Amino acid sequence: MYNVILMDACTAILLAKASVLESTARTFEVVLPKSVYEEVLAGKEKKFAEALLTERLVQNKTIKVKDVENKKMRDMIKHDFGMGIGEADTITLAFEEDQMVATDNKQGRKAAYINTLKLIGSPEIVVALMKMGKISKDKAKQSLKILKNEGWFNDLLIEKTVEEIENVRN
Repeated sequence: MYNVILMDACTAILLAKASVLESTARTFEVVLPKSVYEEVLAGKEKKFAEALLTERLVQNKTIKVKDVENKKMRDMIKHDFGMGIGEADTITLAFEEDQMVATDNKQGRKAAYINTLKLIGSPEIVVALMKMGKISKDKAKQSLKILKNEGWFNDLLIEKTVEEIENVRN
């Protein structure tokens, strides 16, 4: 696994809801494209906890924010894969910096896969944190339950991930 993870809004929000965004940011260098950070912060108006947490982690320099330099590439990726600006910025930054992409977005995953970028999703991050001893097995299972309820994950994926956690010996 890479030390730096470039994360889109969906993934940041889901990890925050699952109460593992802070653990993720303390374990890996988490970078949000500027557009992703702004997208997450839009939830502040509605007092969404994930927006407030993300803002605090950025202010504390636990999460970094970077802007995309190659706007032309970003626009091409956005158009070619029919995705939002945040996802396109995440994929573009991954190209610019040769880093891992964290996305649960179908089009973002497709763009990362086709372009042979390193890819990880929220459930895999939860498993990695548990295997590294950053969260307990119970916390991992609880986080996966939240991901299942809040995200758009296939039930089989979550079931297999819970099974993987169960089979890990601490």
